[in-house]
Amino acid sequence: MVLTGAVMIGCLCTGTGAVDESNVVSKEYETTGTAIIRATRNLDWTIKANGTVVADTSFTMSAGETVWIRANYSPENASLDFGLVDSNEKFHYINVTTGSIDKTIEIPENGDYTLAIRNNSSKSVKVTGVVRY
Repeated sequence: MVLTGAVMIGCLCTGTGAVDESNVVSKEYETTGTAIIRATRNLDWTIKANGTVVADTSFTMSAGETVWIRANYSPENASLDFGLVDSNEKFHYINVTTGSIDKTIEIPENGDYTLAIRNNSSKSVKVTGVVRY
């Protein structure tokens, strides 16, 4: 008990000092919009001829938010639709025929969205890249 009392007194009698604020930087930030990255997903998908691949997870997103897709695929002359399927099963996509995509898709309305890629060609296609929700 004596030891406990001594420890308590020692803690209460600890010296205090002034804080030197010469190294503290205070800044005000101006924002023009909200940029929240919920997830980054790496793509390494093979899509069968005339097939569609859909991600196994969806995200609840608000109107005006964006999804960025950056990917390459081969064969380069294949026609692919990169996009998002909403909770009503509507596919919001960008058609690409050049072997690569670096585009942003804006979410049209609040809801759950799932990444999907549709292969419109008669050959299997290998897609690699990244998607940021």
